[in-house]
Amino acid sequence: MEVAMAETPTLPWSAFFDPGHTALARKRRTTEDELDGDDDDDARHGMKFANELRHRDAWYKKRLNDGDVSKSRDMLPVSKSWVVDQVLPFLDESAAERIKRGQSERVVVKDCELDTFHVLYLKKQKTGRFVFVGRWRDDFVIRRNLKEGDNIGLCWQQEESMFSFTAFYRK
Repeated sequence: MEVAMAETPTLPWSAFFDPGHTALARKRRTTEDELDGDDDDDARHGMKFANELRHRDAWYKKRLNDGDVSKSRDMLPVSKSWVVDQVLPFLDESAAERIKRGQSERVVVKDCELDTFHVLYLKKQKTGRFVFVGRWRDDFVIRRNLKEGDNIGLCWQQEESMFSFTAFYRK
């Protein structure tokens, strides 16, 4: 897992979402070869994360701006189309309805690199914009030392009923 993480910043942002990208495909083959006969749970977890990356259409990719990491704001705005197309249809029906009505819905967010779990709230604002609120700043910006210009990804994992979070590229 650490081998894959060490090389991540050298790949272009688009490589994570292009299954044919040679450098990433070569890295996948190397990682898969290293796992043959290896019972190490961390290595298998790393491979599971790599497999999640292959489902590129479900990932919401965002380059953080100043407002996303600001000390005065504790929320992360996300794309309305991503929430409507990739999240709401796969949530529990009652949870999806509450979000559509503007109520906050408690969601679990797993940090894929650190294997930690956090609670945020997804809500639709009166303007129609969707945001994650709660401890975004403490649990992600500060803990992960996120900066303006960093690229992150979020993905709804229906089987586990939670979001996955990753920092794809760090400035």
